[in-house]
Amino acid sequence: MKSLIFRGRLFLTGLHTYRFTAAVLTRCERTNRSHGEQHDCCPQTSLTGGTLEFDPRALIYFSRSSRLLHTSATTPKMSEQSRNSWIKKDDPKLVSAKQKDFFVDMLDDRRHASDFHYSTRVRDVTTYKYNKPRSPKDIKDHVMQSDRVKYAVEKVMEESGLPLEEVMKQTQAILDEMAHNLRIGVIRCFAFFLVKVMKKLFQRIYINEEGVQKVRSLLKEYPILLMPSHRSYLDFLLMSYVFYEFDLPLPVIAAAMDFMGMRFFGWLLRNSGAFYIRRSFGDDMLYWAVFTEYIQTQICNGDSPVEFFVEGTRSRTSKSYAPKFGMLSAALEPYFKAQVPDIMIVPVSISYDKILEEKLYAYELLGVPKPKESASGLFKARNILKEDFGNVHIYLGEPVSIRQYSVTGNLDRSVHSLAPRYIVSLSDQEQHLIRHLSYDMVIQQQKHMVISPFAMIAAVLLQNREGIHLRNLVREVEWLKRQSSNLGAYIDWPVSETPETVLRASVSHHGNIVQITADDMVELIVEDPTITSNQDKLMTSGAQQLMLCLYKNQLMHIFVDVAMIAISINSCAQDTLHIEELKKHYKFLERLLNIDFIFLPGNTDKDFEQAMLVLTHTCGVVVENSHVQIRKSTNKYTTFFSQMFDPFLLGYWIMCRCLKSMQTGAHGKPLAKPPKVITKEAQNLSATLLRMGAFKHMEVLSLDMMNNGLQSLYHMGAVQKDKREGNTYMYPNEVVLSQIMDELSKFVDVPNIPATSINVETKTVVINAKL
Repeated sequence: MKSLIFRGRLFLTGLHTYRFTAAVLTRCERTNRSHGEQHDCCPQTSLTGGTLEFDPRALIYFSRSSRLLHTSATTPKMSEQSRNSWIKKDDPKLVSAKQKDFFVDMLDDRRHASDFHYSTRVRDVTTYKYNKPRSPKDIKDHVMQSDRVKYAVEKVMEESGLPLEEVMKQTQAILDEMAHNLRIGVIRCFAFFLVKVMKKLFQRIYINEEGVQKVRSLLKEYPILLMPSHRSYLDFLLMSYVFYEFDLPLPVIAAAMDFMGMRFFGWLLRNSGAFYIRRSFGDDMLYWAVFTEYIQTQICNGDSPVEFFVEGTRSRTSKSYAPKFGMLSAALEPYFKAQVPDIMIVPVSISYDKILEEKLYAYELLGVPKPKESASGLFKARNILKEDFGNVHIYLGEPVSIRQYSVTGNLDRSVHSLAPRYIVSLSDQEQHLIRHLSYDMVIQQQKHMVISPFAMIAAVLLQNREGIHLRNLVREVEWLKRQSSNLGAYIDWPVSETPETVLRASVSHHGNIVQITADDMVELIVEDPTITSNQDKLMTSGAQQLMLCLYKNQLMHIFVDVAMIAISINSCAQDTLHIEELKKHYKFLERLLNIDFIFLPGNTDKDFEQAMLVLTHTCGVVVENSHVQIRKSTNKYTTFFSQMFDPFLLGYWIMCRCLKSMQTGAHGKPLAKPPKVITKEAQNLSATLLRMGAFKHMEVLSLDMMNNGLQSLYHMGAVQKDKREGNTYMYPNEVVLSQIMDELSKFVDVPNIPATSINVETKTVVINAKL
């Protein structure tokens, strides 16, 4: 429930009745007054003697991100806010107000002032109190002379037999390839052109100024790590733009090697603070040493905030990827070894109304290779400047002190007291903390994502694939908006506009994906008109649907916990289901989906209890004597939530069928194949079933879904790995795989597969029906 707000604070208490002043209203009540509707989730309230009485049991504020224990109680939460009703004129297509809730538009001043003066102005930048000013060359000299690099050089000489000069030459080459060359003159020129591009692309770029001021106050006292979400190429440009705008020191940014090959742009990024790192180091001791020392010397000296993406790469699906731990481990090691007293970590959520690379992502998910980054490609993409990409919301989250975070785990740093600092060695306790912290940061990013109206349109439309009348769409989206708000989401919804106006503007904004017909039917544009007729029509229509899924996926993290319970309730054939059996199903689904969705490790029981509270208090699920009453509990809530996740379960089942049908060798053991071949075969099987009309979920064509399903099955023991000449091969564990298939078939309607041939790399593989 969207909770009671009193002076910007959230009050959730025990099972007692409390009294507040009559001026306090629930968000639901304020919304009802503005729209004249009956809110299906409002707590019962009454005004008696100038006070408001309520039953707190009806106010279940459910947010998965509430697990993070280090958030200040005085900080306004995004989920407690709504669009300001005092905005007089609020056209959803071109919002007129500079300020919205706790967000401020950074582009407003830029549209009314000189870009030249902006880029050449004097910047009063706060610096770390222990910082000793160094040039990029000084940083590189420090790395080359460090004990860590000298130790690695000696080890490489000992193992390879190469002379010192040759190994030092390799070390210098690694460092030259990696290091940034931060120069204020280049940054000012970049700022001049960047702000012009931003004004062309976006209507507004919103930022929470309170978060900026918190970072400013911390910069003088602590080294700063910035962890933005990663949904677009623009993420790191936007972060640099924010720090330039507010006179903060420009961050140095861990960038992929892909950008380095872009002739002018690679040089520009390096001189703007980007340092290039390889995606995988393997067991290259020399590279690890240079990389680690380069990161840590900048953290210890506080040269600049260090920015990196904990997910490792851009999300092509608009869902968060599971975090990677290598960069964070290197960045936090100076604290574990007492080289710095503390490090502050700032999660950043970046939300887009319209994703710049939406078509590129859709075709990547279908298997079309990603175009190589190049300056000529960037120049050819200049036509995007004519498009309108709406608003961007940037939320700087609550900074997390690694010192305070480690207190709860009783971290023992004395284990490093006898070993040299330059030898990398993190204890099991520290590695566990890094893993937990990484997931916490991703959950914090998700918590502060801003949900656009089109995300809800996409979710409704994907459950009405033949189209839906605008009047019905309005009703369904308003219902879904309430459910999202109840679960803690921030919805960017102009309260002074009618819902129909908001939806029409949103559909118009995404006119390349959906349309409103003359008779007010809202439907998916099945085929991309820019694609030639000789293309596979299934794949082109699949790309259109996958683009729509990009926006639906913005909602998925909000509903995943309640949906895993709803799936069990909706698929139950009995009259009742015991709570313990329901929890068993929940744990199975969490294990299955933990590659596609983010779950805090070790928090399963708490997540289940919170989700049950939401379903029983706001979604009509009935529990009597520790049993869920299935007939009474199956309703619109459970049906809608479970259908949102049906494509994932169906996709995983198809992956199981593909693995189950792998050919066997001479000894009856399935022939192992590379993971990419298996995922491609599963995609081809999905395409065959779609052409047969077995189902209509084109999301199952996504190679990302199939790869995640394969990795999940590996972690569950249903798939095993072999290493051959450095390459990975996989083959099924028949017993475990059959058990998982049986469980999946309980939760989702699966097709009856006849004998089917699928072609992969000119080879025909027969899929035999074994249902």
